Amino acid sequence: MKMLINGKKVDARDKETIAVTNPADGEILDTVPAAGREDMDEALECSKNGFKKWNAISLMQKEKIFNRFYELLEENKKEIVSIHVLESGFSVRTCLFQYQGVPDLFKGYLESAKRLNGSILVPGTEAGHDGKTEKDLQMVVHEPLGTVLTIIPFNAPLMLFAYKVASALCAGNAVIVKPPTTNPLALIRITELLWEAGVPGDTLQLITGRGETVGPYLSADPRIHAVTLTGSTEVGVEIAETVAKRLAPCALELGGNDPYIVCEDADFETASREGINWRFNAAGQVCIAPKRFIVHNSLLREFTEAAVAKAKSIEMGYGVDRRAEIEAYLNRDFNDLKPGTMKMNCLISERAAKGVEEKVNHTLAQGAKLLWGGRRQGAFYEPTVLGDVTKEMDIAKDLEIFGPVVPIIGFDTPEEAVEIANASRYGLSGCVYTKDWKLGMQMARAIQSGGVVVNGVGVYRNMMQPFGGYKMSGVGREGFYTLEELTQKKVIVMKGFL
Repeated sequence: MKMLINGKKVDARDKETIAVTNPADGEILDTVPAAGREDMDEALECSKNGFKKWNAISLMQKEKIFNRFYELLEENKKEIVSIHVLESGFSVRTCLFQYQGVPDLFKGYLESAKRLNGSILVPGTEAGHDGKTEKDLQMVVHEPLGTVLTIIPFNAPLMLFAYKVASALCAGNAVIVKPPTTNPLALIRITELLWEAGVPGDTLQLITGRGETVGPYLSADPRIHAVTLTGSTEVGVEIAETVAKRLAPCALELGGNDPYIVCEDADFETASREGINWRFNAAGQVCIAPKRFIVHNSLLREFTEAAVAKAKSIEMGYGVDRRAEIEAYLNRDFNDLKPGTMKMNCLISERAAKGVEEKVNHTLAQGAKLLWGGRRQGAFYEPTVLGDVTKEMDIAKDLEIFGPVVPIIGFDTPEEAVEIANASRYGLSGCVYTKDWKLGMQMARAIQSGGVVVNGVGVYRNMMQPFGGYKMSGVGREGFYTLEELTQKKVIVMKGFL
């Protein structure tokens, strides 16, 4: 597959490519270009014209373009989801869930853009000037920023593409997409469909390549007016430092080590089932899934037994045969898919699985006990349960494991649980289980994170929510009023107009 620059499907000028493989078995699915500086410079330069062109198109016409996009998306559903299953190693269920969120997000952002009203300031309230401010018309209007660079992660690329690209386009900006290096194919097809629907080829472009090359080069260029990224904290800090030199805005959704607090009076069955299931979902590659299980000592043994029992019951592999049954699944709606025996898919790459393995071994060296799992085979890593984890260990604070690992930490008082939760430099999401709603609210207010769910799993992302984190989990928020962050306010005064 090709890069999408200036309305054309192109190779890199130096013809360098990157192989895209199925992480489950190493099968090469396709190749994509590895962009060089000349390729990126072409996209940056033509985006200036793409911005002017798109900014001149009315919201009514944009809505017609997006309506055509939804039709094309449905017509190409099988191809897009099939590609995504194979390149990501995810189950069909996971990929279908992501796919179905794309049109909803585009529709929601477009409706929000219709309501991005300016304002008229009350005349006659300003002192000074010529003493006749009651006759002046003062308006506040929203204007797009220019070209927005969107950097998409591997773990939820379809939905995060929609969150970032739809908001930028609906705000009137041009967009350059940097898809994940490991699994860019489905996003290439979706971008092609947006072109086919009528989005100009210089307004929306997609550049493939290695993250360490493409991201820094594009974000440093003054022709990029804002950056939105979901990824690691380390990369986010680099991006923030780069754009700060020219005072360009950035929105960063970064790492997390989300606390999952189970109080003494919790509905134990629900708390144990939901937390453990969500930790193992998608092989633990969910940014707001529980990562630190902080359990009251009176429930510690029972919770640990439940975690081990669940880990033992999980089979490694896909939820369905990837090729033979995919068409049957795609003829159904995501909500009709009832999961049977839970199966653990692979991680995004063998490198990622090795990283999980190294962090688990580090935790064991610090004194934790391996209760189940801990073995790796290629890109697959077994569902793993760690006991005897203390609040002094790295995993209880800043060691985020992006994989299927359940570390269990005991506590005695709600204050101690909050102290453990807040000991991390991260603050993305969290949850508290208790039958005492007042206590739940008090703990939710005390936990330093962008969101807290009481009596539910932290994996609770609504399109209307301001999604983002505290501390080193990022800056900025994603949600329907992201449009505010992707526009700038201008004051226009009409002297003596009234």
